[in-house]
Amino acid sequence: MTALMADAEAAAAFAAAQPASEEREDRHLLALIRALLATEQADGRTPTALPLGGTFDVVVTSDGEAAARALRAMDTIQGRTAGVVRLPDPGLLLWCVPPGTAAGWAGHPAALCVGAPYAVQLPGPGADSGPGPYWARPFAAAQRVPPGPLRALLTEYGPPPPHDRVAASGLITISPS
Repeated sequence: MTALMADAEAAAAFAAAQPASEEREDRHLLALIRALLATEQADGRTPTALPLGGTFDVVVTSDGEAAARALRAMDTIQGRTAGVVRLPDPGLLLWCVPPGTAAGWAGHPAALCVGAPYAVQLPGPGADSGPGPYWARPFAAAQRVPPGPLRALLTEYGPPPPHDRVAASGLITISPS
């Protein structure tokens, strides 16, 4: 059984066990927390495939100096940015934005925004440095990157388009949920 299938089955079983009174977003958040805790119990670095759209969507940008400037500027705006993953190979940043952002995200030359029905591999909570994927800014369930300021910073700093790297990476898959 692949890790993606195991993650999806665990998330589905967990969601099914929740009381009917739980809000959809709460169920997604609880599934996210459970998946991240499972990776932490394993070794803290194992990536987990998580469905997008319930707890967060992701904005994908190329990594590099322009993206680093945007990240530092977002730290200033937000106090401390939360939920940014660095993928050294293929050289991408994943910015966790509020769920539903993808539906309203018009095309942008320096970024693409992805939500449901897709899933993305995220590193475990203990992954705080390379060489593989790691959290450039740790995820905080109560805080996500605000898409408006992020879009403006990406326009201002203009990192190169990530589209070819995303397609070649296999990073984003269709969610089984």
